[in-house]
Amino acid sequence: MRCTFLLVSDIHYHLDNIKNLKNWLIQRDRLKDINFIIVSGDLVNGDYITPLTTEKDEKEFREVIDTLENIGKPLYYVPGNHDPDTSFLQSAYQGKNEDSRVMNIHNKIVNLIPGLSMVGFGGSTAAVVRKSPEQVFWPAYPRNTESLLTEKLPTLLDNVKDEIILVTHVGPTEVGTTDISNYPLRNPSIDSGSKTIRDILEKRTPLSPEDSSQCNIMFNIHGHTHYAFGLSHLGQTLIINPGSLQEDRFAILTLEQLNKEKLFVGEMQGSDRINSWSMAGLEFFIL
Repeated sequence: MRCTFLLVSDIHYHLDNIKNLKNWLIQRDRLKDINFIIVSGDLVNGDYITPLTTEKDEKEFREVIDTLENIGKPLYYVPGNHDPDTSFLQSAYQGKNEDSRVMNIHNKIVNLIPGLSMVGFGGSTAAVVRKSPEQVFWPAYPRNTESLLTEKLPTLLDNVKDEIILVTHVGPTEVGTTDISNYPLRNPSIDSGSKTIRDILEKRTPLSPEDSSQCNIMFNIHGHTHYAFGLSHLGQTLIINPGSLQEDRFAILTLEQLNKEKLFVGEMQGSDRINSWSMAGLEFFIL
C-alpha cells in the first residue's frame, strides 16, 4: 500500500497560489496520486505582535480553507503564528459543507489508516539570535507555546501506538530546516526552532531501524521558516519543511507500507509492530 501527501505551508493568504497549485497537479497528472493534504500553518497573514483577531482575519482564513478544500482531497491543518486566535479552538473553521473533509488537528490525534497516525500542534516559539538566545528576534505566538508543547505534546504522543507523523508549525531548534543563516543573509544568524520539539524528538526517535523501544515518530512536518525549506533529521526521525506556498514552494511525500514478513531478516527484530512504513519518495517543487 502507498500513501501520498501534498505538503503545504505558509500560504499567507495567497489564494492564487493555491489555485495555481491545483492546476499544476492536474496538468502533470499528479492530483490523482494525492491521498491527503497537510498544511503546516500560517494560512493567512494576521498580526501576531498585537494579536487581536479581526473580522478580516476570520474571513480570509475561511477563504483559504475553502480554496484548499476545492483541491478535492482530505485536508488536515495546524494554525501558525499569523492565523486567528480562534483557529486554536476546538470549534475552529472546518470547511464550508457538512460533509467537509477538513480538520484542524491542533492538539489532536488522527488515525489516517491502520498503523499510521498523525499528531498535530500549532503555534510558534520565539525566534532568537543564535549566539545570544536571550535576544528575541520575533516573539512566540501564542506567547506560551513552548510551555504548552512541554505540557501537552508528550501526552498526545503517549496515546499513539502507531507510527507517527508529527505536524507542527514550528520545527525543532538547531536543524537545517529552522536555521536562518545563509539565505537570505542574516547577521546575526537566527534560530527559529523549538527546543521542546527537539528534546521530544531526541528522546522518542528510534535510534536505529530495529529499535521499537521508543515512540516511533517517523516524520516531523513543519513550516514557519520560509527560507530553510528541505529535509533534515534527528536520529531516525526525518524533518521536512516544504517551504512557503507564498513563495510558490511545496512538497509531495509518498510512504509505502511493508509487511513484516517481507522485511530483511533482523531489520524488525524485537519489534511488536505488524507493519512498517517507509519513505518511497520526497519531492520538492516550485510553481
